[in-house]
Amino acid sequence: MPPSAPTGTAAQEQDWQPPLVFDEYQLLWMLGRGGMGAVYLGHDKLLDRPVAIKFLSTVVRDHKLRERYLTEARAAARLQHSNVVTIHRVGEIDGRLYIVTEYVRGQTLDSLPKPMPWQQALELGIGLSRGLAEAHRRGVLHRDIKPGNAI
Repeated sequence: MPPSAPTGTAAQEQDWQPPLVFDEYQLLWMLGRGGMGAVYLGHDKLLDRPVAIKFLSTVVRDHKLRERYLTEARAAARLQHSNVVTIHRVGEIDGRLYIVTEYVRGQTLDSLPKPMPWQQALELGIGLSRGLAEAHRRGVLHRDIKPGNAI
């Protein structure tokens, strides 16, 4: 069987639940679910702060894919900008990769009431542009830019 072939059924992978406590983190509740995975509000028990923890929805069996994910996470972790979420850690549980980031309070752009005043739209657009410009200066390309991924 090739290394990237699944060993369980899709239903088994969908039924997987992350542990409520692992390492220094405690999961509090799910914030959202998308095609790539689920995001939880977590608590960093060591540093006593809220964090967002995203688990990929599928087991990553392909070594090259795992390395690409970790390379991208390392590149994004080097970004320090007020309009870019800070990455604290990446890891793996039961073959599922996860990423721990700062928790940003607020609403995603797709949940904001529309239409909105042009001044608000301009302010949001400038903030997004500044964050993306910093990422691009550092060689980081965001591959999933959409209103649901911007807070």
